[in-house]
Amino acid sequence: MSSEITLAAKDGHEFAVTHATAAQGFGSVIILHAVYGVTDHICNLCDRFANAGFSAFAPWLFDRVQAGLVHPYTQKGTNSGRKSYESISEDKLLLDIEACRQEANKYGHVAICGFCTGGTWAWVGASVLEFDAAVVFYGSQVIEHIHRSPKCPTEMHYGDEDFVVPINIIEMIRSDHLDVPCHMYEGCNHAFFNPDQKFYDANAADLMWDRSLRFLRKQLSKS
Repeated sequence: MSSEITLAAKDGHEFAVTHATAAQGFGSVIILHAVYGVTDHICNLCDRFANAGFSAFAPWLFDRVQAGLVHPYTQKGTNSGRKSYESISEDKLLLDIEACRQEANKYGHVAICGFCTGGTWAWVGASVLEFDAAVVFYGSQVIEHIHRSPKCPTEMHYGDEDFVVPINIIEMIRSDHLDVPCHMYEGCNHAFFNPDQKFYDANAADLMWDRSLRFLRKQLSKS
């Protein structure tokens, strides 16, 4: 069962992290939230990863804006969440992610993953920090960081009807990073993995989960 811990970044900022410990397993996974913050979906995902053998850490990145800030799944919530992310500088986000990485390293190899804008920061984090694997779940702004390359094995997942990241943008990312596998999901829109959002697709979500677990187990099992 997930619980909250508090970590401190190098600049002294303290922030909450939803954490679930695996009894035994493959290492750990840092989960970066979408524009809504650490929602019930993210908390449940921490438990799900722990049950699959990965200790999970989901930093409350919006604590840089306001402690405990979570936005609703509405257009207003989406807009507010975008502003929350935009108000935090890259260096501050990376400080929080790095603090998580150092804590997660106590459990062995460390992977990073993220959803939506969190997927973008998983891409950036994998390009700047020292991770053992990365999974980008429909990263919204990866195209803005296409010049960066992950330093660890990485895979991406997108729906081919994603209204946030159109197929032509996905193809640009794929063609620029041929070494990064990109799984496509036919007929799926943005956030198809989240059962609390309108484009949820159970079959595609299950397939993406299975693919991600296989990838992470393979990468984090390497010595």
